[in-house]
Amino acid sequence: MNEVDALAQVLVPRLRMVAAVARTEHVTQAAESLGVPQPTLSRALARVQEEMGIALVERTGRGVRLTRAGQRLLPYVERALEDLREGLADLTGAEEGRVALTFLPTLGVEVVPALLRGFRAEHPGVRFTLTQEPWAESLRRLSAGGADLALTSPLPADPGLASAVLHTQWLRLVVPEHHRLSSSAGPVSAASAVAEEFVLLKPGRGVRHLTDRLLDEAGVTPRVAFEADDIATARGLVAAGLGVSVLPARPRGPLPGTVELGLAEEGADRPVGVVWPRASVDGGSGRRAFEPPAVALFRDYVCRVGPRTIPDLTG
Repeated sequence: MNEVDALAQVLVPRLRMVAAVARTEHVTQAAESLGVPQPTLSRALARVQEEMGIALVERTGRGVRLTRAGQRLLPYVERALEDLREGLADLTGAEEGRVALTFLPTLGVEVVPALLRGFRAEHPGVRFTLTQEPWAESLRRLSAGGADLALTSPLPADPGLASAVLHTQWLRLVVPEHHRLSSSAGPVSAASAVAEEFVLLKPGRGVRHLTDRLLDEAGVTPRVAFEADDIATARGLVAAGLGVSVLPARPRGPLPGTVELGLAEEGADRPVGVVWPRASVDGGSGRRAFEPPAVALFRDYVCRVGPRTIPDLTG
């Protein structure tokens, strides 16, 4: 143990004591604020200074004040106490906790802001740590404990994760406006595009995962013209005639220059939902795994409001 660690070990149990003396500049008043007898506080002050080898307080007539060393230490003491208070609020307070949320880039434009705006109007003390990332990375972060909740699609089959569907989008075969399939009267099979070049999303994206599954089940090995970062780019490149794609139906109708065709395959949909670690029992203790109250509060809000919010913005 180095000198800094040794001094911290001495000081940590007495942080509130140092802060109280600095605030009141009077040992008796500081003891009353802490709920301890004045002699107990006086002995503790003397002991901590002796153990540290540094004078933190000095007498001034009938009162006390921090020495220069104590004054330099005080901001760090106050910061440590505030950090501890925030940590305890995160553990126990539904109205003051923090929620770590990861979400798809496509949900960051309107969906996530709408959910946060509505929730914070009801619970302004809850803070958020936000991460915007593709589907696979989002689920990895959630499984590793780097996030409390994920707004994503598709929903995972991982037994360690629980989920709730908020909205379901239909997948479409998107083709250029004058494509040979563009005049099809009804749903088409993915196999009908076996000869086509595809504009796909990059691996790790949720839509790419769904597309790969659909094409594999239809016996189609796609010839890839381009792998896009996002849905909007893929849709635009289809309009430019670069190829065809499997994408969620566009909320406001097909992009000019494209035609969206229904798919005949079962499971040609894209469920959008919220995902969280499945509750488990702590090893050997018989207690359920801990979930911060603020996280449960926000998840319940999303499950309640999301089904009517998400279709308005994405469907």
